[in-house]
Amino acid sequence: MTSTSGPTTSTSTGAASSGRPVDRTKDIAILQAARQILLFEGASALTMEAVASKAGVSKATLYSRFGNRNALIEAVLRAQSDFFVETLSPAVQNAAQTFAALEAFSLRLLQYLFSEDHLCLMKTLQGHQDIPADLRERMYELGPVATCVRVEAWLAQVHQLGLIHCPQPDFSAELLYGMLVGMDMLRTMFQHAPKRQPADVPGHVRTVVTLFLQLHQSQRTDPSDLA
Repeated sequence: MTSTSGPTTSTSTGAASSGRPVDRTKDIAILQAARQILLFEGASALTMEAVASKAGVSKATLYSRFGNRNALIEAVLRAQSDFFVETLSPAVQNAAQTFAALEAFSLRLLQYLFSEDHLCLMKTLQGHQDIPADLRERMYELGPVATCVRVEAWLAQVHQLGLIHCPQPDFSAELLYGMLVGMDMLRTMFQHAPKRQPADVPGHVRTVVTLFLQLHQSQRTDPSDLA
């Protein structure tokens, strides 16, 4: 995507034709084009014709990868969720790796939430007339819900490894989100400047992740690893 806060790789799609390798650069271009139209022009502007034109591909190429508009929108949403959680490695083996994974996830999430892309999406969602109810619900399920569920699963797995104490991963995932976002999301919704500027985000993330892991400290964890 043109924004650094969004995914730059595509999810897996079907082969363009039997026996021929799929050109993944076209997948990326298609998802980039669809995402930009959805965010900046609205759902009503996202047609297969518009996406093909913006991506610089033929409609036949587009339909060979995404059978219809809904499949394309779902692929865009899954790619965004994948972009956030791909940093949450299931192979963490110690406190330092746990911190690094959670820090990378939190940084990506927060940079996106206060990006122009997300602000445009929020404006689109608030303009009820542009998004059908079923599409709005699907965007919710494949966006924030899917991301939260995957964070919960990762926290539960790291808990099972004994690296953190997290008996309620659903509660803890929402706690992490609240600690990261604070009041800034409400500030932007009411058209006030966020308290933290982009340069402040890495330090804020590091502080939040440090405190979050201290709250979820396992008996096996050396406190100095979380400082």
